[in-house]
Amino acid sequence: MKEKNEYHKFVDSAVMNRAREEGFGRLRVSLFLGWLGALAIFGTHMAKFDMPGWMAKAAVGAAPLAIVLLIINYIRLPNEVKASAQALSISVLTLVGAGATIFLAAHFGIFKSVTP
Repeated sequence: MKEKNEYHKFVDSAVMNRAREEGFGRLRVSLFLGWLGALAIFGTHMAKFDMPGWMAKAAVGAAPLAIVLLIINYIRLPNEVKASAQALSISVLTLVGAGATIFLAAHFGIFKSVTP
């Protein structure tokens, strides 16, 4: 079997595992940001704390940021793991978290303080 490039003969399972785990780590960052806004909104509501404008903007802005990072990092994920259960579950949970952020912001009236 002829290799396409010279460096392919040095690629072993450790190199492939490192690329896969790095990709999953980037996806987990978007998962964190997807749920950060929802948890911040829910936590401040439970503590009966009125969010200042900058905090409301940061909490609501976490949802679109998470979706953009999810798209970018999913594209950068190695092709052999894009259809894995772990990648798909992280993607779905990120979208659920971003949706929960938008829902909670609409439900608790956070959008009124975010708009200029």
